[in-house]
Amino acid sequence: MIHDYTPEFDLVWIACLVPNKEEILDRIFQTNPGATVAIRSVDGIHQLLYEPVDATKFSKVTCEEAGGTMADSFIIHSTIYYTFK
Repeated sequence: MIHDYTPEFDLVWIACLVPNKEEILDRIFQTNPGATVAIRSVDGIHQLLYEPVDATKFSKVTCEEAGGTMADSFIIHSTIYYTFK
């Protein structure tokens, strides 16, 4: 199923467990280049529970990292923000 992320969405979240993140990220920027995309990931020991985001897979997507958050002792996931380049 192909989703349309029309310009009405300023921020689109991609959950940590979603597969094929690079394809989804590419589709978001095809349909809404003005969006900011927040992708959930994990750092440190939490990588035993979830697979971390591999940003090298995003090299085919015209985007750049715009910031992020880190996990701490209370929060398992980190978040990486991307914008269209």
